[in-house]
Amino acid sequence: MKEILELDLYKELTEHYEVYYKLQPLTAKIYALLVFNNCQAGLTFDQLLDVFQSSKSSISHSLHTLTDMHFIEQIKKDNQRKRFFRANQQLFLMRLKEVQERLKREREIHSKLYAYRKSTNDDLFDKKKVELYLDHLADVTESIQLTITNLKSHIQTNESLQ
Repeated sequence: MKEILELDLYKELTEHYEVYYKLQPLTAKIYALLVFNNCQAGLTFDQLLDVFQSSKSSISHSLHTLTDMHFIEQIKKDNQRKRFFRANQQLFLMRLKEVQERLKREREIHSKLYAYRKSTNDDLFDKKKVELYLDHLADVTESIQLTITNLKSHIQTNESLQ
């Protein structure tokens, strides 16, 4: 598993999580490993300690952060005391819903601003640009909703097969 840490793709993924999700370096590394590894069984705390050679408190803090953010989930296996950690199985669905909510809010607030500017005859803004932007937000939100619907269907199909 340590060989994964040397891959350029793993390093790129780690940097992505640091930059776009504002994760601390160790937290981003742990999350990138869990996503990169994509193992259903998950990894134990001890395995993560071994891979990252960090203190127990640092690993624990990172796992708590990722759990609180719903990026990872803990699972317990029958007749085992150890907890296993894996990337949230609803990861893509969760991310799309977050993006969709941000875009909906963006469209709502800019629609209100657009209406206000029209009501005050504010000619300092380009109405066509605003309309194009609002239309784009509507199109993207609709596209994301279709993807969410398809993902939910796929997840339900896979769960029924297990």
